[in-house]
Amino acid sequence: MRLLPRSAARRIALVAFLAYAVAMLLLGSAVYWATHAAFARQIDSSIEQATLALLSEYRDDGVRGLSEALATQHGPGPIALGTALFDPDGHRIAGNLDTRAPALGWQRIVFLDPLEGPDPARAQTTALAGGYRLVVAADLESLESIDSTILGLFAAALIMILLVGLGGALLLSRYLRRRLGNIEATAASIMAGDMAQRAVEGPADDEFDRVAASLNAMLDRIAALVANLRQVSADLAHDLRTPLTALRNQLELMRQDRGVGMAEQVDQAVERADDVLTLFNAILRISEVEEGNLRKAFTPVDLSALATDLSETLSLLASDGGRSLDTAIDPGLIVTGDRELLAQAIINLVENALHHTPRGSHVKLEVRHANGGVALEVRDNGGGIPEGDRSRVQQRFVRLEPARATPGHGLGLSLVRAIAEAHGTCLFLDDARPGLIAALTFPERSLS
Repeated sequence: MRLLPRSAARRIALVAFLAYAVAMLLLGSAVYWATHAAFARQIDSSIEQATLALLSEYRDDGVRGLSEALATQHGPGPIALGTALFDPDGHRIAGNLDTRAPALGWQRIVFLDPLEGPDPARAQTTALAGGYRLVVAADLESLESIDSTILGLFAAALIMILLVGLGGALLLSRYLRRRLGNIEATAASIMAGDMAQRAVEGPADDEFDRVAASLNAMLDRIAALVANLRQVSADLAHDLRTPLTALRNQLELMRQDRGVGMAEQVDQAVERADDVLTLFNAILRISEVEEGNLRKAFTPVDLSALATDLSETLSLLASDGGRSLDTAIDPGLIVTGDRELLAQAIINLVENALHHTPRGSHVKLEVRHANGGVALEVRDNGGGIPEGDRSRVQQRFVRLEPARATPGHGLGLSLVRAIAEAHGTCLFLDDARPGLIAALTFPERSLS
């Protein structure tokens, strides 16, 4: 279960909002406790002043004078004060504070208010001669009322501030997602094959704009390197294809003019030349497919009809090699793509299965519905490919040890993978137990 949102922009906004909220809580708590302490000190100061005044009366007239003073005493200022004089036995003999005799010093007591009942109070108890005790107390109701008012105001202010903070966090999240979304969209377009796409650079020249500029410079450099690599590869293939073609033509003429023995040697030379030409044609074809420009010419293709047409020729090829080809093709399956490339993918997958399985093996070609899309699958009952090598064999010129004794250059599956990626899917290799499954599953959007 994720505790934080997946979006980095939202996480940044959320952390900023939480920090803002914690700061407001700390500030509000500090204000509350500072205000509470100030009013508490004011109450204590009023109690101390009243106590000093009453002790002055006691020093002048003794217990009797103090009792008379308590009978007429009224709390000074806005804070109501209560007083009481207790005899050595703990009985209240004067004053208006209805409570039990508290211990000496500062105490929190409860007295009986004639109108409101029991109320808390802050009291100072002073010992007098003869075991008498003087108590001066202040009702804490006013302090509690002030505390309640401050807490209410703080709660209302906190809610309003948090709402403002939440709105700011949402705006920050939207801003970050918009700025980062531009870079993300550019990267996605590049991965999809649009090497001309570039990130938008704003006029502010902030961190996002500088990242976009750096990304664009990197993409320009990568595009130049890729274009140079493709140009070198294409030039190499074209430069070699011309002399090899001329060599083949010359050997063909030699075969017509020489004897049988010479013709056999020439046949071998022509075969080798054809093999080299096939290699370079495959390299050129892969480069052409990987450029991604073919997608603009994609049209609806009846994959079922295409597979059915090819299966007739492929069945003869399988029979000539001592193998069998079965088909299971659902009718009417239409995909968007290039008919020639799809045909090449089917041929390469079936030929790969036929070339790398022993005589007597069975190969099956399937075209069917699968998870809302169309699955093209070739299955055989041969030796299969180890799981660790299934990704590697899709690279150019990679041939596993058992396949080195058979003709080929290791480009068949590379071309199929390039065709698959050009059609928005991928080549998937799996274990058929026994044998190998090679599948292309076209996404639902490619259905028409």
